[in-house]
Amino acid sequence: MVDTVLTPQEALKALEDCYDALLNALPDARRAEDPRGVLSSFFSGHSYHPGLDALLRDYTPLLSSHVEALALAVRTCPSDEAKEAARCGLERLLFYPKPASLPEEFTLVALEGHGLPLAGLLSPGDRQKLALRYAKKTPPRRMMPNQKKLWKALSEK
Repeated sequence: MVDTVLTPQEALKALEDCYDALLNALPDARRAEDPRGVLSSFFSGHSYHPGLDALLRDYTPLLSSHVEALALAVRTCPSDEAKEAARCGLERLLFYPKPASLPEEFTLVALEGHGLPLAGLLSPGDRQKLALRYAKKTPPRRMMPNQKKLWKALSEK
């Protein structure tokens, strides 16, 4: 929960800093992979990617909180500049550098849906442009449920 209302720029900066920390933590989290392998994780119920799982547990509430703070800041100050901050924040969650491995990419894909509260704050034109870019990055037929939900929100007129 957000205790104070930040300016849209402050909220965007906090979101970007949090996301940068997540991106920087990805390689180390990936190295914490379970050496017993995929097959043993299947039968034992243990995660094959405990480092990435821990990263998701740590960063999911943080990113949600930062997105909430940005959405609140934009709703409190609904200027064009504030909407631009919401667009930048959403772009940050959707268009990240290509991760080094598929498990790292799935970790970031899992977090994309957290940008949903920002989608409705964009102008219809910005939503449409973002929806097109998003569909180029990940075609809708290949989207995970959280991605498809966000893409539909962006595609609405």
